[in-house]
Amino acid sequence: MNHWSDKYIDIPYKLFGTNPKTGMDCFTLLCHIFKEELDIIIPFTSSDIIKIADDAWFQKTSRQAILEQASNGDWEHVEDLNTYDLLLMSIGATNVVNHVAMYIGNNNIIQMLENRNSAVYKYHKYYQQYTVKKIRWKNLKN
Repeated sequence: MNHWSDKYIDIPYKLFGTNPKTGMDCFTLLCHIFKEELDIIIPFTSSDIIKIADDAWFQKTSRQAILEQASNGDWEHVEDLNTYDLLLMSIGATNVVNHVAMYIGNNNIIQMLENRNSAVYKYHKYYQQYTVKKIRWKNLKN
């Protein structure tokens, strides 16, 4: 049986890419899914969300700009996951959110990891330990 997310699997990785044929990154993939599946345009870009490699990197490790954005406006913090909820993660040696994945149901997430095509993964302890916050678009009806 096909799942709605199947059409978003195997998209190539490209940092700041916006085209599913030529490549996307983790956040543009999720923005693409929101637009295609829910007709919701997320008013942010990857560079808005994942800004860690610039002159202000050390300030951002304490400020957590993405968490501030997720606490205001269009997003709400959630504990129990529903389809289309986003998981903000801090993976690796950084203390800032540098990755985002989407919950697609049945304890599965869809994500784009650096230098890998998009794929579905189990949301198990490995990803749970890096999850900093779970957020939902406020106007989303689940």
